[in-house]
Amino acid sequence: RDSTSPDFDTFVQGYVTEKNFGDSSVLYIEIDGQMVFGTRDVLSGVRKFPKEYSEEISEQSYEEEWGPSSIALHDRDKVVRAYWYDIAQVSVVVALFAAGSLSFSGYLRKELVHPIERMLEKVQAFAQDPLQPLKKTSDSSHREIVIIENSLVQFGTLLQVAYGEAGAKVISAGLRNKGELMDHHGKIVKAFFGFCDIRNFTDLTEVLQQQVVKLVNCVAVVVHEAVCLSDGAPNKNIGDAFLMVWKPKGSRSASEVADASLRSYIRIIIEISRNKVLDKWAKAPEIQARLPGFRVKLGFGLHFGWAIECAIGSPRKIDASYLSPHVNLASRLESATKIYGAELLLSVDTYRLLSSSVQGLCRLVDRVTVKGSIRPMELYTYDVPIIQSLGGYIDDSIDVEEPELSHQEFFRKLGPRTPARWRKQFHEAVQLYLGGEDGKKANWVKSRSLLKECLRTEPNDGPSLALLDFMDTTGQVDGTAPANWAGYRALDQK
Repeated sequence: RDSTSPDFDTFVQGYVTEKNFGDSSVLYIEIDGQMVFGTRDVLSGVRKFPKEYSEEISEQSYEEEWGPSSIALHDRDKVVRAYWYDIAQVSVVVALFAAGSLSFSGYLRKELVHPIERMLEKVQAFAQDPLQPLKKTSDSSHREIVIIENSLVQFGTLLQVAYGEAGAKVISAGLRNKGELMDHHGKIVKAFFGFCDIRNFTDLTEVLQQQVVKLVNCVAVVVHEAVCLSDGAPNKNIGDAFLMVWKPKGSRSASEVADASLRSYIRIIIEISRNKVLDKWAKAPEIQARLPGFRVKLGFGLHFGWAIECAIGSPRKIDASYLSPHVNLASRLESATKIYGAELLLSVDTYRLLSSSVQGLCRLVDRVTVKGSIRPMELYTYDVPIIQSLGGYIDDSIDVEEPELSHQEFFRKLGPRTPARWRKQFHEAVQLYLGGEDGKKANWVKSRSLLKECLRTEPNDGPSLALLDFMDTTGQVDGTAPANWAGYRALDQK
């Protein structure tokens, strides 16, 4: 114990080495109040560790052997085992947490992220092409998300129905946040513009009152379906009238689209004539009392020209439509069908774009100027065949919806109700009535004679009756054309 002894340091170092070699560590040795190894400060450092580590420190007294003395030992083996136990415990917790996180992350991606991404993809695709078909999601495992997604699809479908093809740019600009929609300039397009109108609509409205809406919508279904099947697009529903548009695009030539637009009209006329719902409306006692023998009929005008496809309106109300005198001209042609007693009238611009075989099935009716235009133009019509139940020759159940049927096959199947020889005789009468480009060669006397012959076989032919009436009211006493006849007549009504 004598610290001055030469062997004392050797003894202490040997003792420390012996203890450290085992499963303990010597922290300090104090003899007679003198610190011969380590310091007590080491205890405070060790006791900063968790309790279970510091509890492995033992302070022992060796007074009998060394006198007043104490030694602090730390059980290193137990501490190491405790450390490894805690590391294993923490590792298990971390692994469970990681597995739980991955599982929850996968659940979130499946139940929330993927459906939201799917919705965003639909919105982005719709912004790129607002006319693409939209399909609802049938997935039943994410009820709330699917409800939201299908609501977006329904909203997009309503936008398509409300704005139509002309509104594609409006929808796209709105979804892309491209500024005020009214700031976008229009786009000039060339297209076939069709206008049709329900006959006797004022009388129908007065008789049916609010029920007339059902009749109009029944007609709209027939009109819109026929137009869409022929690659056209309904644009406006204006009470008793409908505006339709057929645009040549892609690989479809103007001639092909012209045939398609006329095909639409023929299909509509036949479908309307045999529609049982419309027939029931027409036979209602209150309607027959007001309009004896009434049947639901429409008049059609078709013209080809340019127009500005644009959004019209203000931030409070926007319409997508077409601005052009050519659109108005289609409306004038429809109105003129009432003068000529014809179901449809085609402008010469439309006629020239029809395929040659279909041109041969049409007949020239007159040359006119319409209100708002000083350019004389020829008018043509197509004598749509009549179903057997109404006195015609085609079967009532004939299929006019066959999309795989080419235009040429369609027109062979549903050719004009008037024979080619009759149309040729009528054409001669019209040429004599017109008298060339300037009207100088007009021979109204002979024209009248030919038209009357035409009426012998077709007594209700509207154009024949209209031309005879015009010549009777404007011709001279001897039956010849007036001196100022220039080969056309003016149609002043809208």
